[in-house]
Amino acid sequence: MRYSVLVFILISVVRCDTEQEIFQQRVVAAQKEWSGTILEFGSPQAVSHLSEEGWSHGEEAPDGNTFRWSVTNQASFTITSDVDAIKLSWLECEPFLYDGSPTQIIALSVNGNKITEVELRPGRERYPVELPLVVGKNTIEMNFRYAGDPNRSSPDRRKLAVAFYRFNTLPEGESPIAGLPGPFSWVDKGLYLPAGGSLATFVSLEGSVRLRLSRLASGGLLEVTVRTSEETIVEEMVSGRVDWEKQLDDLGPTEIILRALDESVTVYPKLFVSAKDAPSVKTNGKRKSNIVLVFLDGASALRTGLYGYRKDTTPNLDAIGRDGIVFETAVSQAVYTIASIGSVLTGQYPERHQSISFADKLREDVPVFPQVLSEQGFRTAGFSGNAVVSKTFGLDRGFQDFFQVWEQNDYTGHGDSVLAGFRNWLKTVSEERFFAYVHFREPHFPYNPPEPFNEKFGPTDLFPRGLAEWAQVEELNNQAAMGARPSEEVLEQIQALYDGNLAYVDNLVQQLVAAISNEGLLEDTIFILTADHGEALFEHDYIGHNTQLYEESIRVPLIIKIPGEKPRRLSNVVELIDLAPTILELAGATIPDSMQGTSLLTRLQEKRLAFSRTVWNRPRYSVRDDRYKLIWDSRTGKTSLYDLAKDPLEVENILEQQSFVSGYLEQQLFVWLREQEQLRTEVPPESAEITEEQRKRLNSIGYVDLPANR
Repeated sequence: MRYSVLVFILISVVRCDTEQEIFQQRVVAAQKEWSGTILEFGSPQAVSHLSEEGWSHGEEAPDGNTFRWSVTNQASFTITSDVDAIKLSWLECEPFLYDGSPTQIIALSVNGNKITEVELRPGRERYPVELPLVVGKNTIEMNFRYAGDPNRSSPDRRKLAVAFYRFNTLPEGESPIAGLPGPFSWVDKGLYLPAGGSLATFVSLEGSVRLRLSRLASGGLLEVTVRTSEETIVEEMVSGRVDWEKQLDDLGPTEIILRALDESVTVYPKLFVSAKDAPSVKTNGKRKSNIVLVFLDGASALRTGLYGYRKDTTPNLDAIGRDGIVFETAVSQAVYTIASIGSVLTGQYPERHQSISFADKLREDVPVFPQVLSEQGFRTAGFSGNAVVSKTFGLDRGFQDFFQVWEQNDYTGHGDSVLAGFRNWLKTVSEERFFAYVHFREPHFPYNPPEPFNEKFGPTDLFPRGLAEWAQVEELNNQAAMGARPSEEVLEQIQALYDGNLAYVDNLVQQLVAAISNEGLLEDTIFILTADHGEALFEHDYIGHNTQLYEESIRVPLIIKIPGEKPRRLSNVVELIDLAPTILELAGATIPDSMQGTSLLTRLQEKRLAFSRTVWNRPRYSVRDDRYKLIWDSRTGKTSLYDLAKDPLEVENILEQQSFVSGYLEQQLFVWLREQEQLRTEVPPESAEITEEQRKRLNSIGYVDLPANR
């Protein structure tokens, strides 16, 4: 059997005084080819092979090898076989031990049939087992004698059973040899390559770069290949205990392959990189300005005039854009509100702040930018029209005043109540420097804009109350999942309602700006307008958000209007986690080290990648640059690639046609995921307490349990 994980490396670093060695930390996500079967439990790409319950995130041992804990009394994983056969396999693992713990025993089953029991010794070892495999997918089930420590006092309260490093089957005809390292493992800081095995990485080589092989720990032959998409730079054989080094400067995207030819090899690779200074653009934004941050919930950039939409949905937003800095490719970090706004407030990816479901309250140990502003003397206030952006989920953190407008007696159900709250508060500000966060629910579901916006873009007689019941949306999505796409008339009316909702909130934006102007504050106020995510309207057979990562869902409008600043449009990719450091820089405040975003004021032209995710513990992920987008489903392992320049509607999956690009992006996604795992804390976020009334309100705007197949 030939097992291949398509993985590559992108490295982009900022200027530092010393070189950085980055090879070892990237190996876990690198492409590995071998005639045997291998599953590296600690790698991000292993997730689609693991049962959803029973596993920790990927962790790292002191020697550089990665693993996952089994965290319940049972766990399972899958492997694929191309033959019906009894395969000699190796399971590399280590039991969790505590004072008085019994001997750990793993009861193994294959495809529901109990096979054997494995008694584990202390420490990490490889255990041989014979497994009857069938053609196709095989499920390996494991039951453990115990999980956890009844006397454990650590903050990490997980029920640990066994740490799993690797599973592998031998190549056809190869005899087992006890004591060998696991394939592609780190041994005494050297990388063990099995005979015939190769490891490939993709690296964006910029500035001064050195690839060094310190020595080989055997006399076997090692083939070293370095190539770009257009030519082979290096193709050499290295043997014996030698030192080998090549300078690889400014090659751009480059593939580096290490292959053990005639026998296994332990090699000591190092890749030293240095980087160029990040581009810098100075701003004349006023450090004493007020700041207003406006969110249009669910507003897709693709349905605004500013970004080329043919209908006049957003004349006021477009006018603001003509006077401000427009970011043409701004990407939300999550296509649902709780994780997206958590990322905006903290400047962190959802995988790090960990507020990713309606069971999670935003962590109190993570700095949020409104708190920093309050400490800088700003008067801070939040106005929310979405029940998710609430105290229940900790999204009021850092605000001196936080208004949940749906609780007010005169709440109309629309954004005018949000606007009224902001207007009333603004009159109390006086001479104080302020920051205001204004979160309109529109154009988010329900699509029930008030008159005259309900029929501004055409008749909507099929939906006399607007599209106001979530059951209607579910029915349409269920029919589409069965292949019954709604009629063109239905689609046109739904899209007209969404566009009307967008036009309605666009009108509220104009009134908000007028309110600031009426108070004589417009020339002293920085205005930022964006959305937490977009919205799908059957572009890909689905209506709503949460579950898809196409452009209509992840790409949002982003405008920053700074008094006195020159208007311009910037095409480089940016992320919503950049808002927190940007706002703090505008305020003249110190940016906390915990923030992963980058101030847009100092790196306006920098080329970069953007990451996004869907709901669920096993989400879909996307990574995109200024041309290509890769989408990876962590549940199934399914991957797709789109050329957004040639195929902006994301119709044609070109994964097989663009192996270099797909590998480049997939590798960067896996490296990013691994970095987030290393940064996260073992202490889970506090659980949000949701009352029945709050649950009903959330359900009324479409926040319900979602099936995994959309």
